[in-house]
Amino acid sequence: MDMEKGYMISDASKMLEVENHVLRYWEEELELPIPRNELGHRFYRDSEIKLLRTVKDLKEQGFQLKAIKKLLPDLERVENMDPQMLYQLREELNGEVLREAMEHARGSVTSIEHARDRYEKRQKTWQEKSYELEQSREKEPVQSRYGQTQAASLERLRQFETMLRQMIRSSVEEVGRESERRICEEVSVRMQKEMNYLLMQKEELQEKQIHLLKEILQQVKGEQEENVSGGQMQPENGDASMAAKEIAAAQENTGDVTQFCHRERRKERKKAKRKKLFAK
Repeated sequence: MDMEKGYMISDASKMLEVENHVLRYWEEELELPIPRNELGHRFYRDSEIKLLRTVKDLKEQGFQLKAIKKLLPDLERVENMDPQMLYQLREELNGEVLREAMEHARGSVTSIEHARDRYEKRQKTWQEKSYELEQSREKEPVQSRYGQTQAASLERLRQFETMLRQMIRSSVEEVGRESERRICEEVSVRMQKEMNYLLMQKEELQEKQIHLLKEILQQVKGEQEENVSGGQMQPENGDASMAAKEIAAAQENTGDVTQFCHRERRKERKKAKRKKLFAK
């Protein structure tokens, strides 16, 4: 290992909490210049560990590898972005990567169609040559050596035809698998993004509701203390105590928050009426 401090791939994968093959895949897809030691083994310095940790964070936030590759020259600025800007950047780059993938897939299909046309033309030519060869063999059976040479040429043509057919079939299947994989990856990323956004909205709504409930409880307690100090009647049925219990229940089930707020407003109106009666 080099004199500079470095980590083997097994140690680096443990530090980053990923598998070895993931690091190799990232290196290949992102074209990262991971150094090698004198034995040809990868070793990762602190700078490579930091870079790969940033790649992992962006992956977990929904960025595709091809999108991350576009950000490599400016990762420091990306790390300092606020969540809203990072979200917009992710949407823009992932969309761009998807469009490039679709264009590449269409180009591959076009190339395959051209190859198929050339193959059909060659096949027609080979069939014509085969027919001519058969006719010549019937007309000149005495020329056995010439016939054997033509038969060998025909066999080679048939072998080449079979090989070309297999290549075309393999190319079509490979393009189909790649397109399916990219579409599945895009759908998965979008579903994860939407779920994260909905969870974030739900958490913010719960925090606002709990804050509102606490303010209502403090207001109820303050009015109770004013009534006691002023010699007025105590709120009926222990409103503060009941409000505290309802707040605790609402914190466990945020679906009851709206009903609780309506009940508190009705209680406030009743208290205002009682105060007017006592004042008279």
